[in-house]
Amino acid sequence: MLDFEKVREEKVRFFENHHTIVLATSHNGEVTARTVSYASEGLDFYILSWNHHEKILQLKENPNVALARDNVSMKCVAEILGNPLDEKCKTGAEAIRKKRPREFETYCRIPGMTMIKVTPRYIKSWVPIDNRFYIEHLDLEKGQAYLQKPAEHKMQPNSLTDPIGKR
Repeated sequence: MLDFEKVREEKVRFFENHHTIVLATSHNGEVTARTVSYASEGLDFYILSWNHHEKILQLKENPNVALARDNVSMKCVAEILGNPLDEKCKTGAEAIRKKRPREFETYCRIPGMTMIKVTPRYIKSWVPIDNRFYIEHLDLEKGQAYLQKPAEHKMQPNSLTDPIGKR
């Protein structure tokens, strides 16, 4: 086992140093992915989008999403918060304003602009240790972090078809 808080903080710092990520959404077996701008607060990701875009329409039907950046992939749940100027969006608005002020001011007042909050449940990364690669697991629901040799990594039965929260 690894130190959960240490691994979690490493991920927080990693994502604080970036502003784009791939967001994958799905509905009725159709998966779509796109690169989006974000700001993070801890491991919560805040994204702006127009409410008529495909990702929003898919999120309304299926909140289970994935995020990916470099060698890090995450199983997440998304929540449509609404208008970025609403009180419910205050934390996300402050995060975006701090990280990308011009983007926030440009887009927040456009009619139909919507804020999304994406919260990871499970993070998996490839990490180099002593010239070998390992899979680092950060299970945010169980509060566990551990390493696994790639040869030991096997997909769990139905891991692609079971909803994230049902395992």
